[in-house]
Amino acid sequence: MAGFVDRRAFLTLLAMAGVDAAARPISRASGKRVVILGAGLSGLAAAWNLMQHGYEVRVLEAQDIPGGRVKTIRAPFKNGGYAEAGALRIPNNHRYTLKYIKLMGLESKLVAYEEDGKHLWYLQGKRFTTPQGEWPLAGLGPEEKTNPLAMLGRYWGPGFQAVGDPTREEFPTPSAATLDRYTIAEFFRKNGASDAWLKVLFATEGAIGRVNALAMTALEGAPNGGEWTKTYGLIGGNDQLPKALARALGKRVTYDSPVVRLAHRSDGVTVTVRNRSGQHEVRADHCICTLPFPVLRQVEITPAFSELKMKAIEGYGLLAVSRVYLQTRTRFWRNDPLGALGGLNMVGTDTPVERIWNTSQHQPDRVMGMVQSYMFDENALAFSRIAPNERVSAWIPRMAQLLPELPNQVVASYHKVWHEDPWAKGAVGFMKPGEFTWMWPAARRAEGRVHFAGEHTSPWLAYQNGALESAERCVQEVLQEAATAETSASLAELMHFGGRAHAREI
Repeated sequence: MAGFVDRRAFLTLLAMAGVDAAARPISRASGKRVVILGAGLSGLAAAWNLMQHGYEVRVLEAQDIPGGRVKTIRAPFKNGGYAEAGALRIPNNHRYTLKYIKLMGLESKLVAYEEDGKHLWYLQGKRFTTPQGEWPLAGLGPEEKTNPLAMLGRYWGPGFQAVGDPTREEFPTPSAATLDRYTIAEFFRKNGASDAWLKVLFATEGAIGRVNALAMTALEGAPNGGEWTKTYGLIGGNDQLPKALARALGKRVTYDSPVVRLAHRSDGVTVTVRNRSGQHEVRADHCICTLPFPVLRQVEITPAFSELKMKAIEGYGLLAVSRVYLQTRTRFWRNDPLGALGGLNMVGTDTPVERIWNTSQHQPDRVMGMVQSYMFDENALAFSRIAPNERVSAWIPRMAQLLPELPNQVVASYHKVWHEDPWAKGAVGFMKPGEFTWMWPAARRAEGRVHFAGEHTSPWLAYQNGALESAERCVQEVLQEAATAETSASLAELMHFGGRAHAREI
């Protein structure tokens, strides 16, 4: 360009462009429209952030409430009781979740699940609390018998070394990819774990045996704000966070509007929704799609995305999760013959009940209790095969194997089967061996002006932290595209000015 514009004029133009960009960031962005599919945490956070940058946002939600898989249930529980049907735990090192809790003014509601008490096990038909000496289980190796839980570092350590930092741009690296061929159970067996030890692990962490080893290791190895030492929840319900974001967005969120078509071009997108008043189109410059892929499969996409993206949409599943919540008259487990039981993850089993979590310490009634049977994968699928009106009555006797006084204590109940939810079709991202190294990068990669958020696109699969991290990533993608477009426009303007200046010189 130096041949067309003298150096002083060129530098002056660059300076003017820089001043103009710095002085008017919001006005430049205000002409940009972004439509966001889904009012879960990722969609709401993306919209809120773009709004701060002066963007015009529209959030389309199929349901009549915000939150997605952050779902708090209050009816039919008594005395202000409530249950988390979805996201429950907020670890103290999940910096994205804690950041938005602070931004929404909810810090005073953040309370740790803290309750003294023994952890109960029901394994191989034996009911016992955590032993001080050897564990009374057949099949454990000599070292596993002393303290099975202490063996986790040995069995998983090589995986963390291979995976490294999952938040780095080059992830998954070739060394990380070596884990992609295994389920987590296969990987632990490869490193010496016995089947009996795996039963202990699943009794405390859930039936995660079929989960992709790379996905699970990335989730646990992704760096956060230090070590996970405490687990929090929002007193009154975790849905207060998405509700606060939705309030901040106001009428920018449209409910009862399921998306049926997504048309995308090089210059924008058109989203079609169908609601009670008919079919409507929403046009925008960009789209952020937060829909879980099993739900996105029901949306007509025109033209089709790249071959790899479409393959990911068709193949990326969600883990089946079921929960049975029981509100009890008292916290009778505090008087168990084996000693006072307690804690959030109160009972671990190798039965179909899987685990019993105790959220009583967050309930407003200090006498009544709240416990849940929390099931993953094949246990969750088996539970869902029971007729819906018989599920709770079938499950109480099974839970009574672990807590014998339970049947006479139940005052209210609720159950949730996430893979039956039409707007979720599962609970958390689930990939089989051999899928992560291509499917996860493909899932998060933008397709032109369509960007993809949600926990399934984040290293923090299954957590609110992942949903929020993915929202910020997509916002940066949109802002970067806008910055690139502005730079291109400024250069074109300089070229045009240079051509006119050159003509005058001639």
